[in-house]
Amino acid sequence: MVSAVVLAGYNNRREVKRYSRIVADHYGEKFIEAGYKPLREFKSVQNGREMSKPLIQYTLERLYKNDLIDEIVIVGHQMLLEQRLGKYIKKFEKPCRIVNQNSKIPGDVIRQFKIKPRKVKYNSIAGNFIKGYAACKACQEKRQALFVASDSPLTTNKFVNRFLKVVQDNLEITDILVPAILIDERKDKLGRLPLRLYNDSQYQLPGPKDDHGRQGFRLSSLISANPHRFDVNTANTAYSLRKCLNPNIQIKLFKTTRGLGYPNVYSKYFLRKDLSVVEVDNIGSAHFGGRFKLIPMQGEEATYDYDGTDLEYRMISEMLKSENKGPV
Repeated sequence: MVSAVVLAGYNNRREVKRYSRIVADHYGEKFIEAGYKPLREFKSVQNGREMSKPLIQYTLERLYKNDLIDEIVIVGHQMLLEQRLGKYIKKFEKPCRIVNQNSKIPGDVIRQFKIKPRKVKYNSIAGNFIKGYAACKACQEKRQALFVASDSPLTTNKFVNRFLKVVQDNLEITDILVPAILIDERKDKLGRLPLRLYNDSQYQLPGPKDDHGRQGFRLSSLISANPHRFDVNTANTAYSLRKCLNPNIQIKLFKTTRGLGYPNVYSKYFLRKDLSVVEVDNIGSAHFGGRFKLIPMQGEEATYDYDGTDLEYRMISEMLKSENKGPV
């Protein structure tokens, strides 16, 4: 059975304003989210009826229905989550608890995972990550947990279970597994560009390739990881790098990969255009101090997360309203 940790953290107003400026300056998009994103209402159609639900509820519904998931831990704004979803959560027999994002990381957890407070603030993504893991049975048993973003309402149980099957096959040889979702077009339906890589992994997928033999990928809302087997202090840097929103982060990516023995990663990706999936695995493994692996998969709907822009809200709303886009 699998422990699921739902990451439903939030930023303060200063961080939201900074992020909105980055989105406007580098993507030309309008940032509309000013509240607590996991509770943003989205409408969907179920059994022919239109209904409105908080964003995070779409994720929780699927995890509750999934027979492979035996417990759920949510890390986020405890008071708001309990006010809005407390009665909903109590209806289900499957254990579910909420961990407050603003709670400190317990001292025994800091010692157990050798956490450096200056690198892992209690309310950062890494702080939420380790507090959620520490609160579930997977931590006690020193096994992998499934980490799930709360902002991807189109991720289905069919996709979750396909990924968990791959996780099961790799338990002994991999510490962090991340689905890399194939994007067949030049951009996805939200207008976002994929990361183009040469797929030299064992997971080959049919689909178009560019002139350099590369396929396009975007990350999904899922990660399977065992924090007992890698350096948790590296998690925040990795999270900021995956966004690559501005030149400062791109420079940090260059410096990070150069320090790991890949001084030409910029050239490999943008000029030579031969950066491969296995090479990304090697970079990730060196960064985390554990065995990292990208898993090429199909399932574009699992990449559609709501970051807070007007375009994302409108497009995801339309997908949710389509009955054909609402499988479990």
